[in-house]
Amino acid sequence: MVFYVMPSHTPIQIHSSSDSKTSYAVIFDVGSSGSRIHVFCFDHNLNLLPIGKDLELFLQTKPSLSSYASNLRSATLSLSDLFHKAEAVVPKDLCPFTPVRVGATVGLRALGVDASNRILQAVRDLLKQSSSLSS
Repeated sequence: MVFYVMPSHTPIQIHSSSDSKTSYAVIFDVGSSGSRIHVFCFDHNLNLLPIGKDLELFLQTKPSLSSYASNLRSATLSLSDLFHKAEAVVPKDLCPFTPVRVGATVGLRALGVDASNRILQAVRDLLKQSSSLSS
């Protein structure tokens, strides 16, 4: 499995606000069979803490981002619900400290560099414009 990882201007840092002993991270896996989101919660030692009854929030949607190669708006809209559900799990005061990373696998790679870059840029733009999570 090969990942395209959306570049970031800053390295991933898992940290919490000064008032909190927990921190969160959001990972998007945009693969050939659909898009998945994983939200993790950590204590100050980076041990996983439960979110509800599970160790993570895990949600998925279909079809994959690659099926939206000719319609970037639909591509970002397909992820919008997942973004909102991730934000609903992370406490509002921790959203600015919560890193988001997107990994893309063979589905986007099969589209070619230009098409996959356009889709990933649309996802970056969605994160910057519509999300309170750190991107």
